[in-house]
Amino acid sequence: MVTPARPGNGKAGGSAVERQQSAHPFSVETLSEKLTASPRRIAFAIVLAFTLVRLVWAYALGFGIDESYTIGQSRLLALSYFDHPPLHYWIAHAAGVLFGWSWAVRIPTVLLFAATSWSIFCLTERLFGGVAAVFSVLFLNLSLFFLVSAGAWIVPDGPLLFFLACAAQVMARILFPSPGDKEPTISWWILAGGLFGLAGLAKYSALFTLAGLVFFVIATRHRRQLSTAGPYVACLVGLVVISPVLVWNVQHDWASLRFQAGRGNPQFSPWAFARMVLGQIVWLGPWIAFPLMGAALHALRKGRTEKELFCLALAVPAIGYTTLQALWSGSGLPHWPMPGWLFIFPLLGARMSHRVRPSIRYAIATSVLTLALLTVAAVFGASGALHRLASSLHDPTEDLIDWSPVAEVLTPLNIGMPDGPAVAGLDWAEAGKLDLAMGEIAPVLVLGRDKRGFATRSDPRLAGRQGLVIVASEKAWAKNGKALSCLPKVPQPVARLPVGRAGQAELTLLVIPVEGCMGTTQ
Repeated sequence: MVTPARPGNGKAGGSAVERQQSAHPFSVETLSEKLTASPRRIAFAIVLAFTLVRLVWAYALGFGIDESYTIGQSRLLALSYFDHPPLHYWIAHAAGVLFGWSWAVRIPTVLLFAATSWSIFCLTERLFGGVAAVFSVLFLNLSLFFLVSAGAWIVPDGPLLFFLACAAQVMARILFPSPGDKEPTISWWILAGGLFGLAGLAKYSALFTLAGLVFFVIATRHRRQLSTAGPYVACLVGLVVISPVLVWNVQHDWASLRFQAGRGNPQFSPWAFARMVLGQIVWLGPWIAFPLMGAALHALRKGRTEKELFCLALAVPAIGYTTLQALWSGSGLPHWPMPGWLFIFPLLGARMSHRVRPSIRYAIATSVLTLALLTVAAVFGASGALHRLASSLHDPTEDLIDWSPVAEVLTPLNIGMPDGPAVAGLDWAEAGKLDLAMGEIAPVLVLGRDKRGFATRSDPRLAGRQGLVIVASEKAWAKNGKALSCLPKVPQPVARLPVGRAGQAELTLLVIPVEGCMGTTQ
């Protein structure tokens, strides 16, 4: 007698219901099979989907303070700039020429991060296999910082991460050749040096990743590479690429390097350290941050393979230094360590590839949560709904308000100023919003001490000229305006200009005429 197979005992494929579920195109079992069979196709679909999400985000939201400042500064091409090296300013300038100064200026950043995602996929695929690479690129794109800031905003992190990822990919090809690969030639080292140079042309923190790579080479069997010409040619190429930054700093008394090195006041601050750690968890998204930390600790404890140590070496200097420096400097921004976290994603992918089905379930849940949060944030950011729902609370999306109505009222207010209009903000942040709004209509200055890049754009011909100071609100005037000796203690605004989103006024800009302030140092 033949005994019938019992449902769910693994014989004859289980019950009809189970076979039907397993055949569903979006079931965990089907996704697992597709993931194993064609990881590159799935990774490409992931990158394409998130690129479309970012384009929608870029279209829906206005420019924040950092982006407004960047766009305004980028209108004037220079070898380098006060805050950062020049690459993202150059890219923004080119995008403005091609697309105009609209949301489309963000398109190169979105495309760059799509390329960054693919580079991380290729890096992880070489080190840990295709399945690990798919998880790596998916969770990279689900992480809040990489999804939004680095992936859609006009900030230096976009080009920095792209060139770091490409440089790491090239170095992995040199250090970990696959079966059938040709022996790396000097051209691979030239390419690596150029890519690291371009990363340095995007942001100074590229140095941390390079330092980690040097340490890895010296500490492992790959130190034999130091007896060849390759590493030294790469260094020379990198120096040539970053030479515009060096020339600009020499011409400006090392202003940019002194600014970055002097941020914060030396003080022991456990609270600043705690904020730095918590900020990273928030920026990464807790549902990504804790698995990332677990993957890093797992690789560190295990430490069996050079490939894992390679990723850790690229990651630890940026994460470790920028986090710990908050302890003794009292300052630090949570996005500073993110170039280090970029190289933990391959380790996360490798760990998740050992338990594919639970990882797929977690990925689905995380995707739903992240995209839901992104949708809510986009609605609040585009409409200003949070301001209307709770006007007593600080709206973190307030920085996205468009100040362009300022330009519409500027010309009639400047009638009678024979030397033309001049506009000033009280600090670099307000001036950045004004600079984006003004375009070529009027020069924009900063009257306060924190001028940032506006200090290098000062024009002595503006000294003593009549002009307009535009202040974000009465509260901002009370906080910053009264400290400026050349401004009236009791302002007499010639206009109060409401600005906001979705037809609702959220801020009232004060337009205050002044005389004898422009071009002065407060």
